[in-house]
Amino acid sequence: MNRHASARPFAQWLPANQSFYQNFRQWLHEGGYGPSALNLYGIGARIALGFLDKPYWLIDPADDIRQVHKHLAAQYPCEATRAGYAKGILKLQQYLLQRCHRPRPERSVNWDYYLSVLPVWLGDDVRAYVRHCRRSWPLDSQYPNTIRTLGCLTRSLRWMAGHVPLASIADATPAAWFDYLDTRLALSIKPVTTNGELHLLQSFLSFLRDQDRAICERMLKVEPIATETRLPRDIPIEQLARLLTEIEVDAHSSHAGVRRTGLTDRAWFLLMLHSGLRTGEVRRLCLADLDQDGRRARIERSKGLKDRVVCLSETAIQALHAYLDVRGPAADDHVFLYRHLPLSLSYCSERLSTYAGRCGVRVTPHQLRHSCATLLLNAGAPILTVQAILGHKHIDTTLGYARLYDGTVAADYYRAMSQIESRLHSQVPASRSQPDAGYLLALADALCSGTLNDAQRETLHALRAGIMALAPVDQPRETATLDSMPPVQRKRPVSEAAPRLGADTPLAVGSR
Repeated sequence: MNRHASARPFAQWLPANQSFYQNFRQWLHEGGYGPSALNLYGIGARIALGFLDKPYWLIDPADDIRQVHKHLAAQYPCEATRAGYAKGILKLQQYLLQRCHRPRPERSVNWDYYLSVLPVWLGDDVRAYVRHCRRSWPLDSQYPNTIRTLGCLTRSLRWMAGHVPLASIADATPAAWFDYLDTRLALSIKPVTTNGELHLLQSFLSFLRDQDRAICERMLKVEPIATETRLPRDIPIEQLARLLTEIEVDAHSSHAGVRRTGLTDRAWFLLMLHSGLRTGEVRRLCLADLDQDGRRARIERSKGLKDRVVCLSETAIQALHAYLDVRGPAADDHVFLYRHLPLSLSYCSERLSTYAGRCGVRVTPHQLRHSCATLLLNAGAPILTVQAILGHKHIDTTLGYARLYDGTVAADYYRAMSQIESRLHSQVPASRSQPDAGYLLALADALCSGTLNDAQRETLHALRAGIMALAPVDQPRETATLDSMPPVQRKRPVSEAAPRLGADTPLAVGSR
């Protein structure tokens, strides 16, 4: 069987299609594809263009490409071969959309899957609510947010439709919700998940109430289940160094494709770590948002539709320059591109998992944002500054990061207390003695008991060694050891609480 009998040979193509095909291969090469991928994807594109046999600007990226896939299935029985050629056809479709300046087709939502068991009127209400929510979602997040919202909202509504007569939305009562909640908890579903379902259901009911629909007002007063306070988890600095080392290996690779990917990953990694960007903010960042001379970036339509300006470190600026050199000009204005497309929803997570697996670290992209707050707070940045950098609406959210760092709190306390003690000692008569070496060692040990970084610990060790070196030579070793114990482990000697008395000083009569 001649598989290509229905496909026009390359030599008989229109000159415009021949040029288009060569430009397509060059486009693949600029995207970082190697020789094997160029050969495989090129065959898939030649099959498509030869089978369709029409000028490329008349090819319908939807219907015509669908016919090509049917032709591929009929002519190539080997599944592996079809899969390889199908990737090339998919890339051809992407290049057609870009070359002919056509918008990418929107992914369709399987509404029947979510609404089939609901009453028709309730399904219409859910559609209206999702359309309302989509107005405030970024374009690249509308499809995943739609799927997430439909799944979370209709889960409880579908259960109620099967267990409670829903003549109207007012029949969604607290009693029906608590029955549903009991079934979810019996399945070992975590309270944080059910609380999310409750929040979305209440938002849906509030939307209907604003449309003058009658609802059960008591549903809006249902409280979520109490959960434990979960503090953000940052990444220890030594693990951050190991991750960055693995990224640097790829960024300096001799393989062009690996080096390009490594330079890309190093740039967004440092933006998240040094400037606290979210994954979505990295994916949506455009060239026009960068002020490289001013070392700033404008973050638009972030979480809660808020805009903010973040500062860029010198290291991040250098990483951006190195990446933009290999990125080159592109039809898309997004800063970060992979295979000519903006980064996918899972790109950063997958790439970070690759590096983490190589160095034995468990990490998620959002933890880089937590680590940014960690580093800034431990370096003494004011809490309001960290709030502005991270884009938090409420200071309590930023304070959640601050509660992590006992070492920072301890350092602030002892710094303030040293000023208080100096002012207090300035009022003490000169006859009273100054703290001895043992007492100073006790203060140093108390500082060591807090959570400190490596630099702070080295400073304290040097301070302790200096105190020991300045201690009187004839001071008994036992006294220094006793005095160097932290105050929580010993009772304060009378000699530290009152003026020292000489050995021959007589006590007053009646003194205790």
